[in-house]
Amino acid sequence: MPGAYVMITTFPGTEKQVLDKIAEIPDVISVEGVYGEFDLIVRVEVPVGNSVDSVISKIRKMPGIKSTRTASCIDGEHMSGTGMDSVGPPSD
Repeated sequence: MPGAYVMITTFPGTEKQVLDKIAEIPDVISVEGVYGEFDLIVRVEVPVGNSVDSVISKIRKMPGIKSTRTASCIDGEHMSGTGMDSVGPPSD
């Protein structure tokens, strides 16, 4: 299934409002508030034959969003049901 991660920087104080609105968009699998360079990380998946572009376009037009960065997923390189904690902590 084609997908992407969208990392979002919001204007101060709009994080929760933006998160709630993004969660309403069809094809958004998850949206999480995070600490660090970005405020939110969104997982988008669309049916085979569709493009994630329309979903990303909806997200980018939302009020409260300062900037976005998108990482498209590689087809065939996806594993479900395995948590990163099963392989131990990350190494530097």
